[in-house]
Amino acid sequence: MDNNPTTPTPASDNPSPAPAPTPEPAQIDVSATKYPDKITKRNTLILFLCFLLVLGTTVWLLARPFILAQFIREYRTIDNIPTPTQIEKTGYTSLKGDGWTGTANYHALYTIKGLVVGIGDYNSDNLYDKISPRDISLAWGDMAAHNNLIKWTRGHREITASINALAQWYIDKDYRELFQQYSNNHLVFTDAEMLHKAEQVKTGDYIKITGYLVDVKAYLKNDPGITYELTTSLTRDDEGTASCEVVLVTDIEWLD
Repeated sequence: MDNNPTTPTPASDNPSPAPAPTPEPAQIDVSATKYPDKITKRNTLILFLCFLLVLGTTVWLLARPFILAQFIREYRTIDNIPTPTQIEKTGYTSLKGDGWTGTANYHALYTIKGLVVGIGDYNSDNLYDKISPRDISLAWGDMAAHNNLIKWTRGHREITASINALAQWYIDKDYRELFQQYSNNHLVFTDAEMLHKAEQVKTGDYIKITGYLVDVKAYLKNDPGITYELTTSLTRDDEGTASCEVVLVTDIEWLD
């Protein structure tokens, strides 16, 4: 028998509070406090490199056309090329080819000097392609002087010029005046020698074409009931599919 019983400890009405959690130490950006000069220099360097990138890109976009004009023939520029001349002329020439015959009726003697900005070759069995197997697009005046700022796009039997706002500002000429300073010429030949000469012409050449502005009517020998016609433009301010010159070529000369 236990003669010294343990007296139970009574429960407290006010228990001791639990100890407060130890706060996490604050995270300190050592680099920001210890190396403030290095961060400032790094940010300055990044900003400077971004500035150089933007500046270099801007300079390249502005200078690119002028640089290309010095090294790539298709972008070359030529100053002071005169407007084509035409003098009224009547007459006609008979045409013939493999399986076809026709007539070229004169409207004018035609002389055009220009920078070649586009070429189209047509070798199909279509009679129009036999009558005129090659187109040569020529520019003169401001269009030739600023060829490096102009985007040329050839389609079937046509060429279009695109001039952006910056180029328009630089050239400082009205669109309507500029778009009268190039032409797409459907070339017609009476002999293989002159056709061969035309086939030597390349984009970027500076040439002179002499001949006649003509309307052509032609027929297939095995189907003379169908008439194929090519009609020339006689003015500088027309547009669209009927605005091309049809030229019966008598000579082609390279001017440089």
